[in-house]
Amino acid sequence: MSACKGLFDSTTVCTLGASAAIRVFVRDAASDALIPPDGGTTLILRDGAFVDSTTWPRAGGPWPEGVPLTSYGAIERPGTYDVTVRHPGYAEWNTTGIRVREGECGVRTVTLTARLQSPAAAP
Repeated sequence: MSACKGLFDSTTVCTLGASAAIRVFVRDAASDALIPPDGGTTLILRDGAFVDSTTWPRAGGPWPEGVPLTSYGAIERPGTYDVTVRHPGYAEWNTTGIRVREGECGVRTVTLTARLQSPAAAP
């Protein structure tokens, strides 16, 4: 039984699912309303030479009404990221130096809120 010692000593339970390094909620800066991804919302994550890009909605139909737009990227990849969110009719949103660390069961997802400004609303 000594070969198994330690297997059951931890209170940590890890799931089999993969975690995103970064999750972004996309909102309108003026109203704070969630922005539906009609027309396509793009998330770009950069860490050195690594780039991960996702555009929503994906093929397969319209975005379900009432479901918040969250964009995910860099699955199970720790690092320090520059984050860009683009959506038609809004100014590009950027932030830099977002550090994602390795956790006990995978990456510790960092959650951001991108508040996009309509160019007409910009000062």
